[in-house]
Amino acid sequence: MSGAFSSRPTWVVLKFGGTSVSSRPQWDVIAGLARARLEAGHRVLVVCSAVAGVTNRLTALADRCERESGREALAGRASGSALDEEFDELLDVHRALGAALGVADRSWLAGAATMLQDSLAALRREPDPPARAALVGSGEWLSTRIGTQFLVAQGLPAAWVDAREALEAAAEHDLSPARQWLSAGCAAGADRDLQDLWAGVAPLLVTQGFVARSADGRTALLGRGGSDTSAALLAGRLAAERVEIWTDVPGLFTADPRLVAEARLLGSVDYDEALEMAASGARVVHPRAIRAAAETRTPMWIRDTNHPQAEGTCIGAADAARGAGANPSGEVAVGVKTVTCQPDMAVMLLQNLDARRQVGFLADVFDVFRRHGVSIDLVATSETTTTVALNKAANHLDTAGLGRVTNDLERHCTVQRFDDCVCVNLVGRGARKALGRLAPAMAHFEQRPLLMVSQSANDLCLSLLVPAGEHGALLRSAHEALIPASADGVFGLTWDEIRSAEHGG
Repeated sequence: MSGAFSSRPTWVVLKFGGTSVSSRPQWDVIAGLARARLEAGHRVLVVCSAVAGVTNRLTALADRCERESGREALAGRASGSALDEEFDELLDVHRALGAALGVADRSWLAGAATMLQDSLAALRREPDPPARAALVGSGEWLSTRIGTQFLVAQGLPAAWVDAREALEAAAEHDLSPARQWLSAGCAAGADRDLQDLWAGVAPLLVTQGFVARSADGRTALLGRGGSDTSAALLAGRLAAERVEIWTDVPGLFTADPRLVAEARLLGSVDYDEALEMAASGARVVHPRAIRAAAETRTPMWIRDTNHPQAEGTCIGAADAARGAGANPSGEVAVGVKTVTCQPDMAVMLLQNLDARRQVGFLADVFDVFRRHGVSIDLVATSETTTTVALNKAANHLDTAGLGRVTNDLERHCTVQRFDDCVCVNLVGRGARKALGRLAPAMAHFEQRPLLMVSQSANDLCLSLLVPAGEHGALLRSAHEALIPASADGVFGLTWDEIRSAEHGG
């Protein structure tokens, strides 16, 4: 390996998602990127998700295992079941990847089989969130073990380390057990002992995303987007120069290009804008990851594994977000930068029949959500009505869970529920200034319901809640009204223009 290392070279963290670790061509890209960062004089930490589709399959396997725990498991019948078929298919997915990468089964298969069998047995005995976390989090162990062997075979000085050495889930007793174990949080911050420990292992390290260690040493999960969060937290622990999130899109856009063909790439945004975008439905990077990077002021780059030469989007401090994201005066541009959709929302209209005489009404209803371990995304109040919006997926809420919350709320108020809603968000500094330009989009509601309007206190987001199915036309008309039709100092090329430029079109 060329390139001399200083006594304490800086770290760079590279995170790769499920589609980026699923094939030989993608791992060739990973090897090339790692090699380039090493040759530039950095130490490198590669953080990987599970192979695409594997976490979903493990989740389905956990669901089936829990359903059958009272039947087959208690009877001691494991062989020949649907569980065993799925178990074998999971191993076959990784055998195929190992074969494509030239990695022998013997280097990982025995450990994987034992781990999966033990996790299944534990979940059958006691189908609880800790056992579920152990099974669902095993996909990252598989992808990183195989990937490490591949990188070594490419002549890279690679070694595997366990992310649970570095990340411990915070105890949050107010949350439901499911959220404590399946959407755990970790404190951000530098760890000099970890830096010294991992610096002594190898110049190139590979580790799992998505997982952390519980206080008693078991596996906890970091929830949706957990690998992004892992990468940002680990970058902070290592005082890394930057964290690069390698995914299957070139960066952050003014809307989802699959829904709005005219959506434009954003070259640079600050942490607050990016956090609002992520929290509002831009799924490229999870808000927890941005929050962790912001806390340690670690620059975060969003890059495309399929187009590694593309510049992507830089997320950084407001003073560093100038340049691609600045106007000619050098100041960060004010105005809406993206229009996002947030599905899986529920809206509750809480009617207090005598608010003027009832002191503590809001405290009472919010305490209901607290006791159920449910966080509220948006709230709007009037003298007699409070409207709240909940993210069902983030809160692990199904219809039965919403019903339990509703039953407790009805002790304090009447409740009208809309279980299938979408939140359309207008995000950017000075979002309230967009109202004057929204007249064409607001005409959409002359014959359609608008359930809720909410403006963030930091003036970064204006949210419109509508029933699912009504959001597409609103999204497109709002984007047309607020985002320029051509590239400028803030807004870049469309996705079609990016692809055309790469092919010389």
